[in-house]
Amino acid sequence: MYVALAFYSFHTAYTTVSQIGKYQENNKLRNYGAVIERFEKDLKYILVWSTNSEQAESLLQYEGQETFIERDCPEINCYITTNKTILNDDYENFDAIVFNMSIFWQPGGFSNLPEHRAKRQKYVFYGIQPSDSHPICNLRIDNFFNWTWTYKFYSDIYSPFIEVKNLVGNVVAPNRNVIWKNDLRTSTKSDVVRVSTKTKAIAWVLDNCRTNTYTTFGIQKLRKALKEFNLTIDVYGCGNLNCPKEGCSETIQREYYFYLAYDGSIAEDYVTTEVLKAYHNEAVPIVVGGADYTR
Repeated sequence: MYVALAFYSFHTAYTTVSQIGKYQENNKLRNYGAVIERFEKDLKYILVWSTNSEQAESLLQYEGQETFIERDCPEINCYITTNKTILNDDYENFDAIVFNMSIFWQPGGFSNLPEHRAKRQKYVFYGIQPSDSHPICNLRIDNFFNWTWTYKFYSDIYSPFIEVKNLVGNVVAPNRNVIWKNDLRTSTKSDVVRVSTKTKAIAWVLDNCRTNTYTTFGIQKLRKALKEFNLTIDVYGCGNLNCPKEGCSETIQREYYFYLAYDGSIAEDYVTTEVLKAYHNEAVPIVVGGADYTR
């Protein structure tokens, strides 16, 4: 996931490719030398910060430069790793250091931050968890980061959970100023046939039965409003209704007009793939959150 940093250019690199090769050879690591040698003069090094080896494995699955090439990144002169000692035993030699917000929730997370930093380095805050339920409050990280990399629009590196593309493959949303076309095709006979089996109002599928007060209160109000029209909301996963082994997709597609797409947070700009459960199953999503969904 950290390969998104390849879209940014880092200013300097302070080691040679030969040092990387020697390190890989001595430690029996996968050899990326064949592709790295093409970028000896301008290779940029990215460190994903970790506090122990177990954490390092969970934070980064693909080490080296190859992942940038395999994903067809616009910029591939980057080398990513969790090993702090790979550049002359000095993490100040890295062009950028990425800090996953999850490290701050662990014991000693704030005390294990770098003790020294080079002025040219870029410190990057990375986080995909909703800010309202995962606050990070510590004076030590005030003015600590150069860039932010999150799902929020105003992040330096914007990384949404989902993208909407047009028929030629261009991304049109999320965007601050989305122009939605009104000349969509009309429903066909096959469209009508597919939705003709639907007889129920709203489905909601839960993976976790623990919901916050805001959600519980909102659902109670929705149930009350639906009852006036002799309609209900069926909750799967908590209570008497359970999804079949293959999941609830076919049930939603066959029986429900609407799907409650609750992302578990009302944080600004937080829109996850939950809304796709409706779109993929020909149901109308009912969204609950703090995002501007017109974007």
